[in-house]
Amino acid sequence: MKSNKTKITAKAAIASDEQSQKKDQPKEKLKSENKKEHEKDELPKFDQLNDIFQNNIKIYNNIVNSSLSAFGQNNQEQNKNSSSPNDFSINDLLKSINPTTTKILESIEKFTNEIGKNPQIYYKNINKWLTQITTLNFYFVSKLSNNSALPAIKEDKTDKRFSSEEWQQNLFFDFIKQFYLITSQMLDNLVESVEFPDPKQKALMQFYIKQLNMAMSPSNFVFTNPDVMMATLKENGDNLVRGYNNFKEDYLKYPNKLFISQTKFSDFKVGGNLATTPGTVIFKNKIFELIHYKPETTTQYEKPLLVIPPFINKFYILDLNEKKSMVKYLVENKINTFLISWKNPKIESKDFGFEEYIENGVLKAVEVACEQTGSKEINLASYCVGGTLAAMVLAYVEQNKIPYKINSSTFFASLIDFSEPGDLGIFITDEQIRAIEEQMNKVGYFDGKNMAAAFNFLRPGDLYWNYVVNNYLLGNQPSAFDMLYWNSDSTRLPAKLHSDYLRSMYLHNKIVKKEYKFKDLVLDLSKIKTPMFHVATTEDHIAPWKSVFSGLKNYNNQCKFILANSGHIAGIIQGKDAKPGKQHYYSNDKVSVKSPAPEWLQTAQKQDGSWWPEWINWLEQYSGDAKEIASINLNKFSEIYSAPGEYVIEQ
Repeated sequence: MKSNKTKITAKAAIASDEQSQKKDQPKEKLKSENKKEHEKDELPKFDQLNDIFQNNIKIYNNIVNSSLSAFGQNNQEQNKNSSSPNDFSINDLLKSINPTTTKILESIEKFTNEIGKNPQIYYKNINKWLTQITTLNFYFVSKLSNNSALPAIKEDKTDKRFSSEEWQQNLFFDFIKQFYLITSQMLDNLVESVEFPDPKQKALMQFYIKQLNMAMSPSNFVFTNPDVMMATLKENGDNLVRGYNNFKEDYLKYPNKLFISQTKFSDFKVGGNLATTPGTVIFKNKIFELIHYKPETTTQYEKPLLVIPPFINKFYILDLNEKKSMVKYLVENKINTFLISWKNPKIESKDFGFEEYIENGVLKAVEVACEQTGSKEINLASYCVGGTLAAMVLAYVEQNKIPYKINSSTFFASLIDFSEPGDLGIFITDEQIRAIEEQMNKVGYFDGKNMAAAFNFLRPGDLYWNYVVNNYLLGNQPSAFDMLYWNSDSTRLPAKLHSDYLRSMYLHNKIVKKEYKFKDLVLDLSKIKTPMFHVATTEDHIAPWKSVFSGLKNYNNQCKFILANSGHIAGIIQGKDAKPGKQHYYSNDKVSVKSPAPEWLQTAQKQDGSWWPEWINWLEQYSGDAKEIASINLNKFSEIYSAPGEYVIEQ
């Protein structure tokens, strides 16, 4: 907050400019004036602050009361217009979250039971908390008396919640901030100190405490956030009016989905300023459209590349803009590129499972791409759950030969070993899956908005509460960010596919256990001979890099592994202009990928910049010779319409 802005101060706080004016006055006079001031303000008086609170409570209540009736009428009209037996009602919401709330209560019960067995854990942490509170009180009194004192706790410099100078300079907000940090730290330490019989139960409790701590942050409330209070006073509550309207728009757009706008949607258009690499849709069925991208060089490699994006989100994460587009980068490097654009399924696709997505999806796309180019060999590249699908395809074709050879396969942040799938895995229980299946049986699909909300709460500070403050309390619109636009543009999943994915992969880990049957064949990853290039990222909370690495021991082929910095999206979509220092990756060709992950990383070499060029160098050896465009594009399939196609814009 800039120094020229009005600051909210407690009456008892002594302004620094008054201090400087008194510096040069005679000592006797200063003593006399200080004595009078301390007699007058011996105890902190928050009369004015209380008036502010009461006034803002009235403003806030008036805003809410005046808006509720209009909101209720709009909501009733929407329900009347859109009601159908397949609608997902509030009762369905309660049923779906019931297993989660049950788990919370079970976790708390087990947590308290473990503390009861060893009360010293509780007393040790409470005593530390009380000591810090005593230090905080001493700090508060010292500051009121205009004496110097060290804070009881300091916030992390990277914590954006407390970046405003008011959190440091204003005693009232400084006290609230420190009390919150001390208490949240105590809760974290308390859970960490308890040994649970089941490690998953501890992970659950840590997750719940994280959500509680983030939700109770003083930055999330009007009267304990200095920036919000200042905006409310300055704008006479207009920020809260705008904020409530922002909330209403989000709710009406996706009721009961915990949806919150993370970007300015009006600034983006798929096919306008997103997914703009030139190409044509040459094939479509009920599962996917196949895009063939136009060459940008005079020659291309003769063996094409088929890109398999995740079917949980839309493909254009791989084609955001010219600087970050992996598709454009491939085309610029003479790779003859094809890409699957999955159809956004509705109720008619409810019985589509892995069989349809493999046979009528990936294998059909392989066939069309090979016929279009006249090649009998093809390379694959896959992302996230698209990589899980690609691994299943490779295992299947080793036992059930097809007319085409898969020459190589690249995987971006893809899991096949789900024994430790990260934070998301703590929610995968039989009870939770049954609740999801009950919901899917009504509508025929799983709504990706529910999954998006779950992903947001894996990083609640950055992906949820940050926007609550900005959008709903300050009344601002979020800034424009293409990756967050894509993140909000989620898809549905067929009921059969999603149920099988949750049960067979996350719950039972059947693929690596050699228990997954596909068309009467047990898929065996160890039989795959196709050379592979795997990329994981250091901060991935969806496909943790050690879990990705652990899956590689199930193969008996040539595997190259790259570990990029950043997260599930930013670590993969690095762009061609990645600057050294901002992005880096690790590679290690001396240690086997079947070694423990820490051993591989210990001797890995750190490389500055993007890993994309190294991947292209690896891919070229499996792409054949560079030839004239006309000789390797037979155009057996004519253009249906231009890229990005129709499926990607379906809502």
